[in-house]
Amino acid sequence: MKVDPNDKEKNGLSWEDFKRKVFFPIDSQKSKAFNYKMLLLTGGGIFLDGYNIIIIGFGLAGISAVFHPSKYLLGLISVSVIIGNLVGALISGPVVDKIGRKLIFILDLILFVLFAIISGFVANATELLIARFLVGLGIGLDYPIATSYLSEFTPIKPRGKYLVMNITFFNIAGIFAAIVAYALLPLGTDVAWRYMLMSAAVPAIITILGRLRTPDSPRWLLIHGKKNEAIESIEKVTETKMDLETKKMIQETTFEPEKSGYYKELLTKYTRNALFLGFFYFFFAIAFVNSAIYGPALLKSFGVQGEIESISYWSLFVIGDIICILLIDISGRRKMTLAGWAGMLITMALLIFLPNTLKFGLLISFLFFAMFQGIGPGSLHMVYSPELFPTRIRATAEGWKQGLGRTAGVLTGVVFPSLPLTYELYLLLIACLAGLLLSIAFAPETKGKSLEEISEMHMASEKTS
Repeated sequence: MKVDPNDKEKNGLSWEDFKRKVFFPIDSQKSKAFNYKMLLLTGGGIFLDGYNIIIIGFGLAGISAVFHPSKYLLGLISVSVIIGNLVGALISGPVVDKIGRKLIFILDLILFVLFAIISGFVANATELLIARFLVGLGIGLDYPIATSYLSEFTPIKPRGKYLVMNITFFNIAGIFAAIVAYALLPLGTDVAWRYMLMSAAVPAIITILGRLRTPDSPRWLLIHGKKNEAIESIEKVTETKMDLETKKMIQETTFEPEKSGYYKELLTKYTRNALFLGFFYFFFAIAFVNSAIYGPALLKSFGVQGEIESISYWSLFVIGDIICILLIDISGRRKMTLAGWAGMLITMALLIFLPNTLKFGLLISFLFFAMFQGIGPGSLHMVYSPELFPTRIRATAEGWKQGLGRTAGVLTGVVFPSLPLTYELYLLLIACLAGLLLSIAFAPETKGKSLEEISEMHMASEKTS
């Protein structure tokens, strides 16, 4: 029997039907120990991203006191990890789609560990800028792998929950970063920041050790013609031997590996999904980066001390994530997305229009702004990214999304500190409104469908649009 990945149907069996049959044991199973292991190992990289982006906010005062950088250079240092993320994600997406998930899944964190440690020994602001960029590069390489890996191993029914739990590691990292930072501050501002930056190497090493024995994605292996490896990977994921009929079907079916055009295919054949995902994350990143990195300073500008409140902010973000985890596979992706954006818009409006004398009201609005991020776009970007694209360009799509989002983060991280607070808040309000309108127009519903079904559905919609 022959099926052609680049031809819709051959000898009565479509390529998508063939893949659905092969991956049915993964798609239909209940969660197993392997799924939770992959959640921890992919979430480990996302934890490191959140930890590094957030902890630098607590170290900026010490860095400024030691190196006396200009305001512009200090802004660059604060977002240098994000710049590295941008470059790493754009590079990693096509590479991971071409050579597989596993190799980069290990090498990227080795790069991260090396430069996280070097960050603590730099002699000047320029060296710190370079080291932080390379730390960010390591994490940027990881994002396209993490989302692709987890989605390709996860059953259909709880897939949304797993993908939201994955991004929750970022927000949990915010709590840990705040706790570690406040624990280290008594060492003195001239020293504490060095230990803050180096501390990220510890969870990174633990994550690397756990990743050493992970299999490559069975979906990637199959579309690249690696039949035996795909069978072994499926058996490891399902923790059972594949039935002889399916194994024979795979062995006797001939096909050419799927052809991928990477960014060209993404932007020409999946244009609507690519633009929706990219700008969905772009608008969210404007809101998120500024509230995350500059949250303590924002609270102080309202006359509210930012220590316990910073931990509370990330705790509310995690509560939002938990709400999304509980509801996403029941209510669906679209409803959660719209609820999150609407809540962010309302709470940001309250931050702008409430008088500064109502400190408690301002604090509550700020904390609920975090919670609605977790309920909606802060979680859903991690769900939509792997679901809206086929395996051959799934990592490329995540690289595209991260590229646009990190660009927004860099621009706002450099520009916003020079703006009056009122202007900053109005720009955040505009970003929330734009994200809500974009989602009303284009946010799809993908609940309860296999990755192959979603890919086929959206390819058909692109052709008719």
